[in-house]
Amino acid sequence: MIVAGYANRDRIKLKIASVYASVPPKATQAYPAARRREYALGIAAPWVLSALPECLRQTFEGFGSRAYVSSLLPSGYAIQPSGTHLQFRDCSIVAREKDVLVRRGQDKFYVPAPAQLFKKGSSIALMHEAGARVTLRIYEPATSKL
Repeated sequence: MIVAGYANRDRIKLKIASVYASVPPKATQAYPAARRREYALGIAAPWVLSALPECLRQTFEGFGSRAYVSSLLPSGYAIQPSGTHLQFRDCSIVAREKDVLVRRGQDKFYVPAPAQLFKKGSSIALMHEAGARVTLRIYEPATSKL
């Protein structure tokens, strides 16, 4: 049969027509309303303050050796002792002995050790050490307009 079809392929005419099938729309599946679980976010990173523009705005970043970065810190900034609490809008910053804790709502962010927090007026500076590389970031309070 296949050989006969192949041998007579020029004589066979096939008509293929379009076929439309209408299908009624399917009803949406109704699932019972589930309770939404909210989990607090926890991140340990030296840049966490830069990720919260609603609270603080980063104005400067410098990195290098400890001696070089210390020279970048403008005069007048005082190191904040362990236990110091600072509030910027809905962000709470706590200077601890070796690291810095940042809370916003249920979320907790950490600047890992060794980190130091400095303050001058309403601005703060954060110095973080990772091996031989030290990073200094300076922040100003966020304005109400984003």
